[in-house]
Amino acid sequence: MAKDELLSVPDAAQYLGIRPWTLRHWISDRKIEIVKYGNGAVRVKRSVLERFVAASTIKARVSHERGTAKSRLLEGPSVGPDDESLAR
Repeated sequence: MAKDELLSVPDAAQYLGIRPWTLRHWISDRKIEIVKYGNGAVRVKRSVLERFVAASTIKARVSHERGTAKSRLLEGPSVGPDDESLAR
């Protein structure tokens, strides 16, 4: 597959794992760059999708201390670390 292969909206949505309607909303909100032909046909470059995924990716935190990870479940001002957890 070519880096700048042009995909239809349904094909681009399938590549991203979302519904075409969601992708159309993103296009309307100008979150995704498109190629628009004179007859109204819309295509999305594969390289644009790859850049969008890379820009939207959140990297996991790397803990330098092994075995000391605490659960962050139900933490907050009203639940302290010594309180009994309601999680089961």
